This record gives sequence, C-alpha cells and structure tokens, in this order.
Amino acid sequence: MIRISLFFIILLFSFNTYAQESFIGNINYMLLEKYVDLAKQNYPKRKMYKASELSAKAKIAVARATYLDAFTASYNYSPTNASKINTTNNYTLNGLQLGIFFNMGILFRTPAFVRQAKEEHNEKFYQAQEYDILLTSEVKKNYYEYLREAADLKVKAQTYTDNKVASDGLRYKFEKGETSLDDYTKAKTITSYANSERLLAELNLLKAKESLEALIGETLENVK
Repeated sequence: MIRISLFFIILLFSFNTYAQESFIGNINYMLLEKYVDLAKQNYPKRKMYKASELSAKAKIAVARATYLDAFTASYNYSPTNASKINTTNNYTLNGLQLGIFFNMGILFRTPAFVRQAKEEHNEKFYQAQEYDILLTSEVKKNYYEYLREAADLKVKAQTYTDNKVASDGLRYKFEKGETSLDDYTKAKTITSYANSERLLAELNLLKAKESLEALIGETLENVK
C-alpha cells in the first residue's frame, strides 16, 4: 500500500511540476522581432495587401496627369510659296501656325479624380497597416505557443523518465519476489500513461512549430 501511494505521489508531483513550469524566461525578443519581420516579408497575404497599397498610390499620379488632358495643342504648316486661298491676307495659310485648346470640363473634374485616388490609397494603406498588426499578433501568439509546448514536452519527458526508472526498479524487485504483481502492474500503467503524454507533447510541439514556420516562411533552424 505504501508503494502504491508513492507512485501516485510521484505522478501528482509530475503534474505539479508541469503547473509550475514557466516559459516566460525563455522568450527571446530579438528572435521574435526577426520572426515578425520575416512574416511581413514572406507571408503571401501580407504581400497582397502591400501590392494593393502600391497600386492605389500609383493611381494618384495617374489622376494628377489628367490635368494635362485639359490642354490640346495643334499646328499647321504651309510653305511660304504655296498658293493662298485667302487673298485678302497673304499670311493666313502660309508658314507655321500653332493652336492650344483648353477643356474646362476636364480641368474641373480632375481635382475630384485626384481626391478619389488619394482616398483609395488611404483605404489600402490603412488596410495594410491593420493586417500588419494582426500578423504581428499572430506571429507572437504562435511563438508563445511554441515555447509553451516546448516547456510542456520537457516536463513530460522528464516525468516519463522518472516513472520508467521507478517502474524498472519495481520490475527488478518483482522478479526477485520483493514486491507484488499488483504493485508492478500499477507502476507500468503509470509509466505507460506518462509515455503517452510525452508522445502527445511531441506532436503538439511539431504542430506549433509548423504553424509558426508557415507564418514566417522559414524553418526555425534557419533563423538565427
């Protein structure tokens, strides 16, 4: 009975150790900033927002160029020795003649086009800013989750190791007839459970790692 109580104490101690484990001290803020920068550089949706912003900015220049459409220039050239249709004015159709035409409608419409282009650019700019905030938050959240899963795996791996040592010791005593089969079986059950928890923690760590790598576009091993 004492041995069984000891096993449950060990198991409870393992859970308490996990509850007290903190990963906050493992946060590398410089590395985290690199992850954020890589996400802004590589994540496809962020590129889409940035491209939309640049496209809207280019439309401002196009709208401003519309001012030039209000002015139209033309010219006419006739050699000085050509025959004259208007005989009352010898210079009416001879030589080079220039003309500039002014369209008031285009001139008045253009400022509205420019304002519209600027507002569209502002909209795309703010959308890109908002997504940068969301992407930064998502990268940080995934990084913290990765650290938490790493800490979880560390604790559960140690828990499994401790329980296996205890179970192996009981097996040795059982083979020598120094403990009961019931005690040994319960120890193996606890060890099996600890191993299952360790494997689950490994899986969760891999998932957290892949989620973070999907955001930054790089494997964690390549980011120093």
